[in-house]
Amino acid sequence: MRTVAIVLGFVILTLDLLTKWWIRNASWLHDYSVIDGFFKIHYVQNEGIAFGLFHTSQSPWKEIILSVLAIVAVIVVIYYIWSTPLNQPQLLMSLGLLLGGILGNFLERIVHHHVTDFIEVYWQDRFRWPTFNVADAAITCGVLFILYESFMGKESESTRQ
Repeated sequence: MRTVAIVLGFVILTLDLLTKWWIRNASWLHDYSVIDGFFKIHYVQNEGIAFGLFHTSQSPWKEIILSVLAIVAVIVVIYYIWSTPLNQPQLLMSLGLLLGGILGNFLERIVHHHVTDFIEVYWQDRFRWPTFNVADAAITCGVLFILYESFMGKESESTRQ
C-alpha cells in the first residue's frame, strides 16, 4: 500500500508537469473558455503560493524559504507514508496526493521561478475562485481527505464500539 501511495504521488507529479508544459507551450490555451460562464483555461505565472499569496513580494529570500518549506513538507509526507499503518489506505492515498502536488509545484518553482496556474472556475461575473493547477487540486484533495478521515473516521469508529 505504501508503494501505491508513492506511485500515486509520481502519477500526480507527471500529470501536473505535463499539463503545465502543455499550457505554457500551447498559446491558444492561454485564455480558452471550456464551459462559458463556469470554467476556463487561463494561463497565470504565480510567483507566490496558494491563492497568489506573496506573489508581489520582492524579497530575495522568498524563493529560498518556499523551497525549504517544500523540502520539509516532502520529508514529512514521506515519513508519514512509511509510518502509517497499512490498514489505513485512505490516509496513504491522501499522502500520495500531497506528495505529488508538493513535488509538482516545487520542481516547477525551481526550474521556472514561478508556478503555472491555469484552471479557473467561476460563476458568470459573480464568483471567481483563484486560478490553480493539478498539483494544487491534489494537495487540496489530500488535505480534505485527511481532515475528513481525522474527524469523521474517529467518530465512526467510536460509534461502532
